[in-house]
Amino acid sequence: YLLKEGGILTALSPATGQVLKQERAGGALGEIYASPVAADGKLFVLNKEGKLVVIRAGADWDVLKVNELDEETWSTPAIADGRVYVRTMKAVYCFGQAP
Repeated sequence: YLLKEGGILTALSPATGQVLKQERAGGALGEIYASPVAADGKLFVLNKEGKLVVIRAGADWDVLKVNELDEETWSTPAIADGRVYVRTMKAVYCFGQAP
């Protein structure tokens, strides 16, 4: 996967490098300083405005959810033990299912 400024997400074939899908990931628009991360068949994209976009991974990816944090973010989300951790300018958030 490649992610360009403005939320343009490209899925490439790992075997050939062929572009499988390229379009804007709705909700991931704007400035992005964080690297996309992946876990559990999903990509997580965090933009500067504080939108955490959850994308179903795959050749024909699609946006599953846009979470609005309403705080500026510059850091890459961290994933551990089935949880996603996001640091904003004012707080650290943890997302995941209760045990």
